[in-house]
Amino acid sequence: MDKEELQSKTVAELKVMLADLSLPVSGRKSDLIDRIINSLPVNPEPSDDEEIVIRTLETANETAAEEIENVVSNMVEGRIVKEESEITLQTIILIAGVVIALGLVVFSL
Repeated sequence: MDKEELQSKTVAELKVMLADLSLPVSGRKSDLIDRIINSLPVNPEPSDDEEIVIRTLETANETAAEEIENVVSNMVEGRIVKEESEITLQTIILIAGVVIALGLVVFSL
């Protein structure tokens, strides 16, 4: 909210805003406007290190959002497969292949 926007408000509106901020409501209109502006939070520009952290967190959030979307999509479509079961199935298939190969070797002797 900038000074011009506050200037367009009535004194009564400004006093309501000040009361909501638990600030004094007395004084001239310019005093009320200054009090409101001084109470607004200041958003300083982030440093280079902070910018790197922000970008890293944004990337992590995007990746997490994609993963969540994939899991939810799989749940809705009934395709939930645990990684452990995939590894177990792959291991069983590998063992079966080795057993068959050994059986063929023994049978050929």
